[in-house]
Amino acid sequence: MTHSRPCLTLVALTLGAITAPAAFAGAHTWDVNEVFSNASGTIQFVEIKETGGGAGEIGVGGHQVTSNTRSFTMTSNVASPTSFRHILLATPGFAALPGAPTPDYTFPEGSVPFFSAGGDTMRYIPYDTWIIGAGLIPTDGVNSYNRVGGVLANSPTNYSNQTGSVDANPPAPPGVPDGAAGSTPMTVTALDAGATSLQISWDTGACTGNTGFHIVYGQGSDLPNGAGAAHAIAGGACGLGSVSPVVWNSVPEAIDGTGLIWWLILANDGSATEGSWGHGSDLVERLGPAADGSSGVCAITSKSLTNTCGH
Repeated sequence: MTHSRPCLTLVALTLGAITAPAAFAGAHTWDVNEVFSNASGTIQFVEIKETGGGAGEIGVGGHQVTSNTRSFTMTSNVASPTSFRHILLATPGFAALPGAPTPDYTFPEGSVPFFSAGGDTMRYIPYDTWIIGAGLIPTDGVNSYNRVGGVLANSPTNYSNQTGSVDANPPAPPGVPDGAAGSTPMTVTALDAGATSLQISWDTGACTGNTGFHIVYGQGSDLPNGAGAAHAIAGGACGLGSVSPVVWNSVPEAIDGTGLIWWLILANDGSATEGSWGHGSDLVERLGPAADGSSGVCAITSKSLTNTCGH
């Protein structure tokens, strides 16, 4: 009997040495909880969540969050308590959105997109695997896919419990300010005697959403002949970029007897939608020749008036 006490004491100390560090630096109750992507995959986030209510699941440093094609290693542990808290990982484009909480980790540019919005397998290595089937992740820019609940309005949350909701859809193109309300008016300088080359400057800073600009122009006889009538268009100058001023070369001559050439600078979204044409003296939106009032030049197929800046 006298020899058993030291043996029992040794066993108890050994068990204590083994179990105490594991309890202190747990990391096994974290799961991938929510994923979000826009259609291009340039704006994404992945949120993992502590799901067991454990206050000491702090040992996430060194663990990887992966998709089928990408891998990211979290570099540090987190502070206790961890119960039901979140870690937010996101692409660089996400952090720039209004309403976005600060990501705990940002994926490098070379890992964008981090996962396939068409379906992927998300893992928190080695404890969690979440297979997301094709067509389940929304790409409308406002909804995300959740482990519990499916498609819901996105709700990214970081470890500091900052949360929010983002809209990854770019703003519609605005109107081009005309000098009212403190904006800068358009100015024009002829660069040659015949005014076949013009330097044009306009306000590019007062409104957001002006990804690019283009010119539409016409002869004097192309102006509308009454209230609510549409402008006819003789042509356009496309791909002006987003910076003013620009030089417009090969400016057309007035050939219809009116002695007049008119033009408008219009903002676009870098694709097929242009913004407001502004208002005439009747305070009614100017109209282009297309059915929706757009110009139909420079590959433009639609007009949006939802961005009211510059109208």
